[in-house]
Amino acid sequence: MSTHPELQRDELDECWNRIGVWSTTEASCPELKRFVHCRNCNHYSAAGRRMLERAVPDDYRREWTARYAQQEQVAESCEHSALLFRLGDEWLALESRYISEITPVRKIHSLPHRSDKLVKGLVNIRGELKLCISIGTILKLDKARDDYSADHEILERMILIEHEQQSFIFPVSEVQGTLPYTDQALQALPATLANAKNNFTHGIITWNEKHVGLLDHELLFYALARGLK
Repeated sequence: MSTHPELQRDELDECWNRIGVWSTTEASCPELKRFVHCRNCNHYSAAGRRMLERAVPDDYRREWTARYAQQEQVAESCEHSALLFRLGDEWLALESRYISEITPVRKIHSLPHRSDKLVKGLVNIRGELKLCISIGTILKLDKARDDYSADHEILERMILIEHEQQSFIFPVSEVQGTLPYTDQALQALPATLANAKNNFTHGIITWNEKHVGLLDHELLFYALARGLK
């Protein structure tokens, strides 16, 4: 394909904007009777080819080179994503790929002959009954002691998690949203900490100057399945 470095946009006769269908006054081009629309006109097609055959300006090439370079850098810096949520006073996270749905709090239907603290009951999610469990029981978390007043409304939510044909739903005090992170950003758990929550924690993510425990999904689903036996 040949190029025409001297061709500029203002050299084109943009008749489609003057007298064609995109005219701001009146579509008075006589060829419209034959072609109906400017897209069908030979002049419009030829103008498009001339535009495509122009040499690429240096500034345009540099701009898009910089953009593509930036996109690649962002992709490399966001290897993982986790959902941040609060249980009582504790901020926790779970990898986003195991989050199936986040819903408003729904009615929990109690199960007969089941009175343990782990299983709260059944919740209807789009016509399917999902087992509602207490994550706080597994992690041995206490009720919130702090007053969480903010400049936005804090709403309790329910989170549906799924992994290898296992699915559970559990209520949380608040959902913050997803947080991208890298392997390098994941901090190791201090060896001096030893409690139920930290036994299920894969590492620590820093968010808004808070240390958020990233839950180990394998241990979590294993503990939930074992607790149901």
